[in-house]
Amino acid sequence: MNTLKRIYVMAYLTGAVILVIKASQGLFSSHHWIGWLGVLLTAAPIVVILLIAMLTRRMARTSTNLPLFIAGGLAGLLLAAWEAHFAGGERDLVYLALAGFAGFLLYVFWYSRFNRKPSPAIAVGTSLPAFEVLDRAGDAVSSQALTETPAVLIFIRGNWCPFCMGQVNEMAAGIAPFVERGIRVAFIAPQSVGKTAALAEGKPDGLEFYSDTGNAAGRVLGIDNPAALPLGMELLGYRSESVLPTVIAVAAGGGILWTHETDNYRVRPTPAELLAVFNDAA
Repeated sequence: MNTLKRIYVMAYLTGAVILVIKASQGLFSSHHWIGWLGVLLTAAPIVVILLIAMLTRRMARTSTNLPLFIAGGLAGLLLAAWEAHFAGGERDLVYLALAGFAGFLLYVFWYSRFNRKPSPAIAVGTSLPAFEVLDRAGDAVSSQALTETPAVLIFIRGNWCPFCMGQVNEMAAGIAPFVERGIRVAFIAPQSVGKTAALAEGKPDGLEFYSDTGNAAGRVLGIDNPAALPLGMELLGYRSESVLPTVIAVAAGGGILWTHETDNYRVRPTPAELLAVFNDAA
């Protein structure tokens, strides 16, 4: 299934960009601009979402089902159908709008979801399993060392994931209360030490960054996600295997207090939610 997803997402994103360009041209150069507007409304949502996420690196989450974008896409499909049926527009407008809308629905309801089951390895009330990761210098750090104090361990997919980068920057902006409470906040990604070091540059004290280069920790914790990288991104130096975005809050000594095993890569907990875990446990 993941192999289909990694092929789909690159094909869909490429097609959506082409549709946005073609529809934008049609808006200004065709008498059937209403139909082209409809095509644009079906293709633009994913482009807009990902552009904002990648350019700002501040988007840590979206709503689960993106209802406003779906409503806009449906409106676009209806506009294209009206143009083709009542205003003499080409039927291709309907086919293009239908392709854009169907692609977006697949993204929202299929691609974004993991259909994951909670990992028994990180059940609340148990002890965090033993694993090792690498710090920015490439030195091994044990899970025992990471949990000498209360800690939030945030497993992200890597620098290539715009929502992961949004989550990192959101935590960077809200790190102060964690530092005041003596709560360690560590991001762990299945990527090279060099990429993790680049991610850590300019981040405030209190945020820690580690590499799980072979995804061994991900497998120990039961959160590994084979063939999760969008097709072709291996050229940027990433492995096709990744992790399911996961947050684990632990007490000093490694007892698991709380986990967030999202079933949708666009849905992640806020810093306030994480801090509340430790307030409740106090």
